[in-house]
Amino acid sequence: MIDGDFLAAVLTGIMFGIIHAFDVDHIVAMATFSEQKNKNKQILTYAFKWGTGHGGILLLLGMLLIFIGFQLPNWFVHYSEIMVGVLLIYLGVKLLVLLHRKGTFSVPESLDLAARSLNKHDHTPLFIGMLHGVAGSAPLLALLPNMLETQFLLHISLFSIGCLFGMFCFGYIFGSYQVYIKQKKEKLAKAFTQLLGIGSIGLGAYWVFS
Repeated sequence: MIDGDFLAAVLTGIMFGIIHAFDVDHIVAMATFSEQKNKNKQILTYAFKWGTGHGGILLLLGMLLIFIGFQLPNWFVHYSEIMVGVLLIYLGVKLLVLLHRKGTFSVPESLDLAARSLNKHDHTPLFIGMLHGVAGSAPLLALLPNMLETQFLLHISLFSIGCLFGMFCFGYIFGSYQVYIKQKKEKLAKAFTQLLGIGSIGLGAYWVFS
């Protein structure tokens, strides 16, 4: 029979992870990055890579803290948060530039095929997830003094699983929306893209200067 306290701890860790995945900076970054993709499968792959990067770096930092007492200095975490803002600004500007250029020139077939090949091996979402993980690591790692080492690692693992699941769910919803709106509502899709780009720039500026 499963212990009630253990089950509650498992569910709590997973739920916190799912909720954390829907933090506004996570959602905006992944939505902005994935907005130009037209296939649900591709967006789900990006969501999976983000979750893997986010959870993997948290687990690594937790293990380093437990086994050798290493913890990232506060200044590094602080600048990681600023870099998240810079990333959001970059993604927003890039999205708006791509939207502006769309339809103004044709891409040679050879270059288009090369771009598709590169997209299959695009690990950018993995690194975005890692950056988000580092920037938000302090509150989670602060739990260590109140937990046993095994409990701490279990909590991080469950939190990461929940975060991965949450982003995967977002990827599915966003991907389905993308496929539908680009096929049926071209003007609305363009307006949404503009809003997303501007929102990403605004949120990034807030992160950098707050």
